[in-house]
Amino acid sequence: MERLPKCARDKLQSLSLVATSMMGNLPVWLGNLSRLEVLGVSNNHLSGTVPLGLGALTNLSMLYLDNNNLSGVITEDHLANLRNLIIIDLSYTSLKISVGSAWTPPFRLLRAELTGCQLGPGFPTLFRQQKGISYLDISNTGIADAIPSWFWEQISYASTVDMSQNQIDGELPEKIEAMTWQSSDISRNSISGPLPSKFQAPELQALVLFSNSITGSVPQSICDSRNMAILDLSNNLLVGELPRCMPTEMKISTLLLSNNSLSGEFPTLLRNNTNIAFLDLAKNNFHGNLPGWVGDLSALVIFRIRSNMFSGHIPSEITKLENLHFLDLAHNNISGMIPQSLASLIGMTSKTSARFGEFMDFEWFHDSLSVTIKGRELPYDTQLVYMVSIDLSSNNLDGNVPEEVGSLVGLINLNLSFNHLTGNIPYQIGTLQLLESLDLSHNQLSGEIPGTLSNLTSLGDLNLSYNSLTGSIPSGPQLDTLHTDDPASMYIGNPGLCGYPLPNNCTVNSPFREDNEDRSTEMYLLLGMLVGFVAGLWLVFCAFLFKKRWRITYFRLFDDLYDQVYVFVTVTLATTLKSGRT
Repeated sequence: MERLPKCARDKLQSLSLVATSMMGNLPVWLGNLSRLEVLGVSNNHLSGTVPLGLGALTNLSMLYLDNNNLSGVITEDHLANLRNLIIIDLSYTSLKISVGSAWTPPFRLLRAELTGCQLGPGFPTLFRQQKGISYLDISNTGIADAIPSWFWEQISYASTVDMSQNQIDGELPEKIEAMTWQSSDISRNSISGPLPSKFQAPELQALVLFSNSITGSVPQSICDSRNMAILDLSNNLLVGELPRCMPTEMKISTLLLSNNSLSGEFPTLLRNNTNIAFLDLAKNNFHGNLPGWVGDLSALVIFRIRSNMFSGHIPSEITKLENLHFLDLAHNNISGMIPQSLASLIGMTSKTSARFGEFMDFEWFHDSLSVTIKGRELPYDTQLVYMVSIDLSSNNLDGNVPEEVGSLVGLINLNLSFNHLTGNIPYQIGTLQLLESLDLSHNQLSGEIPGTLSNLTSLGDLNLSYNSLTGSIPSGPQLDTLHTDDPASMYIGNPGLCGYPLPNNCTVNSPFREDNEDRSTEMYLLLGMLVGFVAGLWLVFCAFLFKKRWRITYFRLFDDLYDQVYVFVTVTLATTLKSGRT
């Protein structure tokens, strides 16, 4: 910055040095740029404090200091003369903003991005007179206070408000229909009380309230929020049934309601919704059968209803969901067979299939989902874009594992554990080259472990324990590296299995191997007899071929024997007929 020509500094109106790898402190002489309107030094390595002289830039309208290592305090003296300021971005710095509660700023902001700064613990009064503000981000700013009543009125005309990751308490306003908010994120706070009873904000497109202490039920008026695209109420204390909206009323694309105490049957407000891409109803008290019309939710990419009380069969129509990448029906009471038409899940049949990001803007997704993979529940946030998974564990499913699962070559996680599945493990699973976790434990699977599992070079976790599998355990470069601390845990509970890493050796201890050896001995004996017979026959033939005298003697002997037998049979027959007449 010191390299700027001094002769031109007093004429500067715009100074942009964004992402230029600058280091050091902001120079004091910035306060002398009397004509400066735009100052942008974002995304650098600047440190130190903000010089007090910046407060003298009366023409400054846009100030971008974000994504630096700046520290210290921004006071009224820094801001008192910035009467033309409309945009301020101090986000991702260590700056603290401290102004008096009675101080009135001379500017009217349109945009304020302060995430990561220190504004709290009291609710910042800086915005008491900022009625025209359009974009406000005060997330993760250390606020530990209730939202004052004046705030809802002053910010009612904003389009985007982000107050997430604070310790804000208190309740939401009873009515929000007069607000022009398009997006609001108040997640990860301590908001309590019910949702607004008048929920029909006409412009609201995204409302993110997860991880609070909101109580009561979801109001019927939410059906009137026809522009709502994203609604995240997960991890709260909500109860009751969801409202029965008309199928055409809501065109929501993301509905996240997990970890509440909601009840009732599968939400009918989703029927005929061709926009819903992300549906999470996990960890509630929903019950009843999954309706066949689930297959009509054509945009569905993530379908997560684990840990509820759903029952009945998996509707075959679910395989019509061509965009589905993530299916989690675990921990329910679902019975019947796994649909055979899994190959219709086109979103899982390609290693380079379209990912979730093409269906949803992740800007407002700051939540995370737990995925049971590699034997543990792991949190996933925006990495869900890359997760292709089927989890049907802990249900009452029976029948075979469909061979068609081998066509889902995009699968990363397959969990069918804790069911009543029977039959063999399909060898086609060996074609799932991207598979990282395979759990078929606690079923009634039988037969041998297919050797094709050794082809799974991406496999990081395998669990086939507690089944009725038999035969020798296949080996391979990847299989032999799994669970090095306790490799036998992958196969325990299968008395018929033998070989490494189990203690029973296939050549000595295994009843299955002994039975195999007995059968092999019988086959070798039969084969030896057959070879001996053929060899003897050829010896006789060759002897007759090369020894004329032996050949003549053999045929004379055969003719004599034939004559004797013929005479014996003729005489015996005549005697028998004569005795019968008398």
